[in-house]
Amino acid sequence: MRNKPRFVLFGLPLLFSSAVFAIAVPDAPHLVTQGEASISVAPDMATLELAVTAVKKDSRQAKEEVDTRVAALFSGLSALGIKKADIDSGNLVTRPDYDYSNNGKRELTGYQAERTVTIRLYQLDNLSQVIDTALAQGVQNVQRIGYGVREAEGYQQQARQAAMAHARKLAGELATGFEQSLGEIYAIEYAGQPPVHPRPMGAVKMMAADAAQESYQQNEIEFTDRVQVVYTLK
Repeated sequence: MRNKPRFVLFGLPLLFSSAVFAIAVPDAPHLVTQGEASISVAPDMATLELAVTAVKKDSRQAKEEVDTRVAALFSGLSALGIKKADIDSGNLVTRPDYDYSNNGKRELTGYQAERTVTIRLYQLDNLSQVIDTALAQGVQNVQRIGYGVREAEGYQQQARQAAMAHARKLAGELATGFEQSLGEIYAIEYAGQPPVHPRPMGAVKMMAADAAQESYQQNEIEFTDRVQVVYTLK
């Protein structure tokens, strides 16, 4: 289902003043307005980073175990309809695994191999199934879950257009209220605003799918934009 964005509008007017804004103003009667709009949108995609690890006596065995688990994970995700292009597996990292329980003395017990698998999920209803599949392949933790929207540029453009319309509307209302007439636009100042994403979850243990579905809350993403406009007054 397509997202239905929620709009919030803000306005900041300033009459006959140049003290607050860095924007250029004329040496004549003028009006400065700032239009701002915010759109809240429910995410329609998620990016998961899973750590696939194995500890074995021999580093080669650890690597082979991780490779086997990653291949099985790819197969399981493919069965869920996730395209191979939406799955990335990072470089394999191996490191010695030490035990310090003997009075703090370092003792080599084996080798740990690890590979990070990144999944771009475009059907959020499948999140629990993805987690089930990962659990079945021995994945014990998720390094990060971040939410986003596929049409981010479109939503940012909507916020920008709404901010522009609000600045124009506010300028007209103020000029009319003070029995003035708007002249030409003297200056426009604009600085793009990045979207505000929910804080990614990370470094948490994998859990049963039904619990995970409730724990991984999908907070809305906010797209905000603003523009300052200087009008001369007739």
